Amino acid sequence: MKKFSASFISRSFWFPEFSAVISMLNNGKDWDGITEAIIDDNIFKMSSKNRATDLKKEMFLRISSLPVSFIELFEQLPLNNQKIMNLIAIMNARPLVEDFVLDVVKKELLTGDLRLEPYEISAYLQDLPLQHPETANWTEQTLKRIQAKFHEILTQSGSTEDVGGVMQLKRALLEASLIAWLKQNGKSDYILALTGRAL
Repeated sequence: MKKFSASFISRSFWFPEFSAVISMLNNGKDWDGITEAIIDDNIFKMSSKNRATDLKKEMFLRISSLPVSFIELFEQLPLNNQKIMNLIAIMNARPLVEDFVLDVVKKELLTGDLRLEPYEISAYLQDLPLQHPETANWTEQTLKRIQAKFHEILTQSGSTEDVGGVMQLKRALLEASLIAWLKQNGKSDYILALTGRAL
């Protein structure tokens, strides 16, 4: 069983940065060159060298967590699907985010409720120690930050919109090429979780 970590709460959705790094890889730049661009040249105008280092580590984690074929596919997709690809990379790299989407978000889409209430996220987080003892010592502050980060990730990926403080879920409109790629790479469960349909 994958271990859950709350470390992702210090990371942003970072879609423009994710897109730019993939473009660099597609243009033949290696990770040494990308590291130099992000940290030494500070091309993303990060507030400190430590923050730039965090960004580089997160980009490497997300991109290296997926089969290399996604790098070429990414730039062929429309913007809404590219944002979903960033969400997919986060899910793949961060087991807690993956579990939340596959458990809570999928259930809402399958039932057609489409309203993700704060208490539903709280209930999910409170139940985590039953299956994942490593989460038992998380403080209330950490749980609140996780809840806020779930909100940020889903909103910026286009999977939800904020309606009166409630997350209104939106079924992802996936391109045929992305659906095929997910199926080829054993991620059919992601399709169901993001669309609420077995495509």
